Amino acid sequence: MKVQTKLTLLLLIVVATFLAGLAAFRAYDQTRFQRIADERYAERSSSFERVLIKHGEKLETFAKYDSASDQLLDATTRGDAAWFAQNLSVPRLESFGANAVWVYRPDGSLVHQVTNLGAEPLSLPIPPANFPRIFRNGPLAHFFIALPRGVMEMRAATIHRAKDFSRQEPAAGYLFVGRLWSQPLLDDMSMFTGNDVSLEPAKENYTDEYGQLAFSQTLRAWDGKPVAQLVVRNESGVVRELRRSNERVLLWLILFAFVLLLLLSTSLLRWVRRPLRRIMASLTDADPAPIQKLMQDRSEFGELARTVQKFFEQRASLLQEMEERRVTEEALHHSEEALRQSQKMEAVGRLAGGIAHDFNNLLTAIIGYAELINARKSKDTVIGQHADLIRKAGEQAATLTRQLLAFSRKQHLQPRVIDLNQLVTAMENLLRRVIGERINVRTRATARLGTVLADPSQLEQVILNLGVNARDAMQDGGDLIIRTATVHLDEFEVAQISGALSPGDYVELAVTDCGMGMDDDTKSRIFEPFFTTKGPGQGTGLGLATVYGIVSQSGGGICVKSELGHGSTFRIFFPLERSPVAPPKATLPRPLQKTENFETILVVEDEEVVRDLVCAVLTEEGYHVLCAESGFEALRMADEFDGRIHLLVSDVIMPQMNGPEVAAQLHQTRPETKVLYVSGYSDNDLGRDNAMDESFDLLQKPFTPQALARKVHSVIRESAHAETTRA
Repeated sequence: MKVQTKLTLLLLIVVATFLAGLAAFRAYDQTRFQRIADERYAERSSSFERVLIKHGEKLETFAKYDSASDQLLDATTRGDAAWFAQNLSVPRLESFGANAVWVYRPDGSLVHQVTNLGAEPLSLPIPPANFPRIFRNGPLAHFFIALPRGVMEMRAATIHRAKDFSRQEPAAGYLFVGRLWSQPLLDDMSMFTGNDVSLEPAKENYTDEYGQLAFSQTLRAWDGKPVAQLVVRNESGVVRELRRSNERVLLWLILFAFVLLLLLSTSLLRWVRRPLRRIMASLTDADPAPIQKLMQDRSEFGELARTVQKFFEQRASLLQEMEERRVTEEALHHSEEALRQSQKMEAVGRLAGGIAHDFNNLLTAIIGYAELINARKSKDTVIGQHADLIRKAGEQAATLTRQLLAFSRKQHLQPRVIDLNQLVTAMENLLRRVIGERINVRTRATARLGTVLADPSQLEQVILNLGVNARDAMQDGGDLIIRTATVHLDEFEVAQISGALSPGDYVELAVTDCGMGMDDDTKSRIFEPFFTTKGPGQGTGLGLATVYGIVSQSGGGICVKSELGHGSTFRIFFPLERSPVAPPKATLPRPLQKTENFETILVVEDEEVVRDLVCAVLTEEGYHVLCAESGFEALRMADEFDGRIHLLVSDVIMPQMNGPEVAAQLHQTRPETKVLYVSGYSDNDLGRDNAMDESFDLLQKPFTPQALARKVHSVIRESAHAETTRA
């Protein structure tokens, strides 16, 4: 027989036995109790109301009529003690069932008091300042006060003349009359109602207890706070008999339940509890071993055990799926945050790049003209000194614009294949000199293959900026660790770093310090330009912004891990370049000499100060210079010029017609003319969408007159050499 059948039979027996006994008692008690309950409820409600009204009539009469009296008003005004002794005496109190009377003037001063509760005066425990609040709802008040001898019922009224019985005029005083709710009074109330009336501490509510029909009324003070609880209980013979009957029924039910409990516990222990224990032990320990034997049972518990076994199998699959979903959600959240940060940085970058471009035009003129002034041999040394200061200030400003261009990823890069391990090792000594002796610099160039495609000078700038940033974070000194490693990043890892990266092999550059660390808010803003936690004059806030721009423009990604008090680690990832390392380029400039061939150069620049500077420098270098302020004017001048134009020097970004467009149209008639672009933007940025041929040369603004002359000389010389080779 299955457990379900056994339990069903057992429950049918229990229910049938219980219902048979309960029905016999319920049929008799229900009707009788309902009738008695209805009668007693109506009876106790009406009795209670009658008691309150009956016992409060005399006090209300006393307060209401005696307060509207010309004699009382005059005696209160004059303070007539003789009148009070004769008219508000103890016998008069007793005639109204009162125990105490107080009379006050309008200013709250006590005029007269009398009590029959003892020889000592009985003080009214209400501050006179609160009298107006007592009568704010009307000239008559009913409340209770707590005295050491018990609870006193109070009736209060404002004093007026007899003709002002409706109490429309201002109060001429206050009359308080009280009656102590003593035990004899409560006994009288109990006899009058046939109920048990008592005063008890105030509480939330009173309900029927032990079969007694009870209800209560809260006695409140003048301010609405509870003083005591008046409780009325009724326990008639019928109720007592009904209670005894219910107690007997309860006793039999308890005995019956006890017998059933023994029967059920014995049966359930054998048929239900033991299998359930095995199943619970299996579920608690996540171990299917306890239910292996039970799985062979043909009962419902056997089916449940087999279901639990399937649950364990599905649970493992579900946990794996939940973990994968959690990882996916975290990656999605990180990607969304990275996208928002990237969009914000991109917008700031465009603004910074635009500002830097316009600034570079001005700096080109400032630095250039300062160089020209300084180059003039003048007897006034002050002029030379001032020109040199102007040039230095311009170069400092140019450094700032280069940082802005680096952040906005619009600087001119010269990438080549380099070994990051060698660069980090070579930077160690320089970094020690820059950040000081308090910092212990340690390099670990452990990348198995450390070749990347990047501008080495820019990577050196990245390491220097991170080193200086670490130095500022370690005020008391510490270890600065720079390491390299070859890593493989999957889709999840690249999403955590930068949305611009793709899964693959990377060379990691990590810079770790043991400084003060950063909180989450600071970490979210460290790559923003001009954001700094240093004090005024201690930094521009462009160091990490420059690092961010160089890394991004080099095709890499950067992330930071930091906690307050636990230091920071900057991790930079560059795509692994498998091409061989390129040889270093020669950096020593050749001696510059003025041209003797008087080559013709066509200059196109929309900024007047830059155009005048370029034309003046090239003219002084011995070139024949044609100056145009727009692309259309340049093409017109080229058409009108009969001789050969050896070089076109053109700004890239110009209104109406840009530099590449001018070069393209000029080459249709003069294909031999070389082109040199000058611009505040990078060649990479300006060369997208084939707007500018990458074979053309570019001179980045701001530049000095010497740099311009050297670049023009180099381009013309290479052109002449190429023509000689072809010939």
